Amino acid sequence: MVYKAFNFRWTGVLQGTLQSIDYWPCSFAILLLLFAQPVFAEDCSTPEFGVQNVSIDQVAETAGEARQLGTRAAAETAFTVVLERLLNDPKTISQFQSRYDLDQFSDFFHITEENSLEGRYIALLNFCFDAKRLRATFRKDGLKWTELRSPPILVLPVWLGPEGARAWQSDNSWLSGWREAVETSNGLVNFVLLEPTIINERSLRAEDLARANPVTLSYAATLAEAEQTMLVIARLDYDGSIPVLTVDGQLFSQDGELVTTLAKMVDLPVSSDLVGQLAVARSQILLEVQASWYAANAISGNDSQKMTLFLPIKSLEEWTARLAAFDQIAVFNGYRIRKLDMTMGVITVNVEGTIAAVKNALLAHELSLVMTDAGNQSVVPLTEN
Repeated sequence: MVYKAFNFRWTGVLQGTLQSIDYWPCSFAILLLLFAQPVFAEDCSTPEFGVQNVSIDQVAETAGEARQLGTRAAAETAFTVVLERLLNDPKTISQFQSRYDLDQFSDFFHITEENSLEGRYIALLNFCFDAKRLRATFRKDGLKWTELRSPPILVLPVWLGPEGARAWQSDNSWLSGWREAVETSNGLVNFVLLEPTIINERSLRAEDLARANPVTLSYAATLAEAEQTMLVIARLDYDGSIPVLTVDGQLFSQDGELVTTLAKMVDLPVSSDLVGQLAVARSQILLEVQASWYAANAISGNDSQKMTLFLPIKSLEEWTARLAAFDQIAVFNGYRIRKLDMTMGVITVNVEGTIAAVKNALLAHELSLVMTDAGNQSVVPLTEN
């Protein structure tokens, strides 16, 4: 039997029923109707707390048991992905999972596709976890977390070897490894890629990328609609007869200007496992970029401070829109309205993070934090800044 596009609230009734009943395959649809509380086409309102397309291929003695075991395993996988995305620290994640069960934070799961066979369950599921409950628990435990997704960062890998510069070939482990790393990334740093098409290969020549040509990098960022470009170059050269490897990463602005140098590994003797060396280098660069983003945008109830913000407005609708945006900014843990008239609102927000985190969160809503001539901190639309 195949079902598509169902959402189900995760309830104790459903879980208990799945554990206590031995199913025939034909009973599965009946149980869904009785216990699952379908909610069609519901999306996770906080995408950072959800995971899509978790696959199941579970075998058991009965279809019901296979579904139960597979769904639980998929939920555990999804919960781990969410914790890795938010907490970004293996030790903290392990301790959190040892103290709490995922059922305490589950909101709903969505069956995208499934096939229930005799003794086998195959499915794709989407999971959503409750943001309010997770945040409250993080605060109670004194944890730091991040949930703001970065603007798009274009990744441009280049390989420099005896055969010359390469940037688009699929048979090179440095290039293909970056493509796989980006496509499987579940973190908050929003890496993007350009497709290896003939047009891109001709307009973005590997030689120009290897020289970090600002015009080429700016054009690439425009094509990818990216805010920044990460150029990662691996060079294979020779010191006499000994092959050596140099790897570096550089971050550029949308205009092709150098922002910072990332991990840099110079003249490493090439081992028998070159692919493994390249994988280690790639992992180090990714970790450095992610660590920087997480540190700048960390949220912590232990770092709480109050900030008074002035909000110039032109209408009541604009005031309502500002408050709606503030409600979605996780680094703001509540606010108090101090003043409101026809041209200005003043609020005091509880901030649980750095000024950088506040600025980045506002930018995600196309707002900017500026200092007025009177020394007040004002929130204005980017178009007015």
